[in-house]
Amino acid sequence: MLDKRLRSIGTQSTTGMLIFGRTLACSGVTLAMALDAGINATKVAYKGSYRPDFMPNAHKVEIELVYDRNSRKVLGVQLWSKHDVSQAADTISALMHYHGTIDELSFIDMLFSPNFDQPFNYLNLVGQLAVKQENGYLRT
Repeated sequence: MLDKRLRSIGTQSTTGMLIFGRTLACSGVTLAMALDAGINATKVAYKGSYRPDFMPNAHKVEIELVYDRNSRKVLGVQLWSKHDVSQAADTISALMHYHGTIDELSFIDMLFSPNFDQPFNYLNLVGQLAVKQENGYLRT
């Protein structure tokens, strides 16, 4: 008889919630969790508008990205904004599932239109900050 059960592919514990009109979304681990697991991890923080400032309601997005300094793999993300950033946590979850790195996150193709985004998406920008940090262009 054919086994029709699906094997689990795991989870990054991606979650989100609305708190006082702001979105809090996260996926993966925090820096503390990574360090407790013995991973040579660090983080980078980004704060900027989700779309160009000349657009109305260009709300700020705050991101903390956690990654492995040895492999450069993305390990986790926490996002906070008045703008709905919940799908960004899904994007990072998919990236982590496929063992994506800060280098890949830096330039992964994202939609651009001033109505929706900056020329570089805020996820690209936090990835670029992590690359700069690892290449010695940012102080930790």
